[in-house]
Amino acid sequence: MTASERISQSFPNVIVFTYVLTLVILSFCEFCGGILMIIFNTIRGIPLAEYLRIWRVKSSRTVLGASILGGPVATACSIVGISFCGSTYGNCIIGLTPVITAILGTIFLKEKTGIRVFVGIILTVAGVVIASIAPPEGVSHFYLGLIITAAAPIGYAIEAIISTHAIDVSDPLIVCPLYRMIGGSLIELLCALIVCAATGHVNWITQIFAVIFSEPIILLFLFMSIIFLTIQYNGIYVAYSYCGATRGSAILFSTPIWSIPIGIVMSKMGIISFSVTTLGILGAFVIVVGILIVLAKPSELFNLRDV
Repeated sequence: MTASERISQSFPNVIVFTYVLTLVILSFCEFCGGILMIIFNTIRGIPLAEYLRIWRVKSSRTVLGASILGGPVATACSIVGISFCGSTYGNCIIGLTPVITAILGTIFLKEKTGIRVFVGIILTVAGVVIASIAPPEGVSHFYLGLIITAAAPIGYAIEAIISTHAIDVSDPLIVCPLYRMIGGSLIELLCALIVCAATGHVNWITQIFAVIFSEPIILLFLFMSIIFLTIQYNGIYVAYSYCGATRGSAILFSTPIWSIPIGIVMSKMGIISFSVTTLGILGAFVIVVGILIVLAKPSELFNLRDV
């Protein structure tokens, strides 16, 4: 987001551009992250021929389809939405992901759920309502941001279900860089080109890359994003493999509570502007409690899922 804000200073402040910029940055970071992960895999002894073998496994290709929901829909909408409503509040909406994943996982993956899951769902939804009651100071288009971000949990949940099914027969650390990162990055760039062509702003793409490579500070922020994005993507795919879509999502999307201390620290350092209300903090806390309940017993958090 920090890199996006710096780049957007040279462009019109419209939602269409914000969406295109998000897609371009995601494409750049995911492509570089995928290459980085392939290099890491090569160092740890995985030959490049293994990616060709995975490509021949038809079910693994469904991750490429899932990346459309995870990238152009979920991640792009979450970043655009958070730019309007703020990090903590956007992450509270995204915190609904484990709830939707639990419902879909019960239907399609036959994951075991019970009354505890439904109590967690109720708490999570209540936390979102509490956090969304009133906007913090200095945040513009608060409710618009919440609406845009609402597309994210749906996209992430469906991606989790599809990806978990695919990695049952493939190594997640090979599938993720090949399909979710490199494949997804190409889809995101294509989507950006389509939007630009439809709105008559094809030159936006080249202008964005020109700004990126002309300012070292932006490249630094993007390099940091690439590192953490690579860890996040591959980590969550491993989590899907070991503990299932619902629990994996709950681990990843506990971000509402973490966004508060991180946001405060980065604000004190002058990197970003950050503010949060008491209701926002309370809502984030309730959401995380709800997510933990969705996980079932905390002692089972990192157990292999029952397949």
